[in-house]
Amino acid sequence: MHASKTDSGKFVTKKETNVNTSRPDTVKRPAVGISKQNSKTLLVVARANIGFGNRLYIRGDGCGLSWDKGIEMKCTNDDCWQWEFKDVSSKTNLEFKVLINDEIWSTGENYTASSKNNEVCPTF
Repeated sequence: MHASKTDSGKFVTKKETNVNTSRPDTVKRPAVGISKQNSKTLLVVARANIGFGNRLYIRGDGCGLSWDKGIEMKCTNDDCWQWEFKDVSSKTNLEFKVLINDEIWSTGENYTASSKNNEVCPTF
């Protein structure tokens, strides 16, 4: 039994029961009308500690990227940045580089995306 005080100052007792309110594990299914084969996402993860207040951008060729203007990547941790592109065809070719604040290019050769999940460790 558990007693609690109401707004009016009266005590009300409630019998406590141990009820499992968590949902059982369920099988994840694609949303109605979306074919699992047609909804592919390409993910680029860049691991770089670029300092507080800076942002990482991605530029390239393919998947809506441009060499002229970058797209800001999402910071998911102190040194982890992500960018994703949905509805990628199996024949998509992606060449890219990452930049600090869309100004400072990473050193070395361009990166190429060869699978759905791509991780790079750029240097500047």
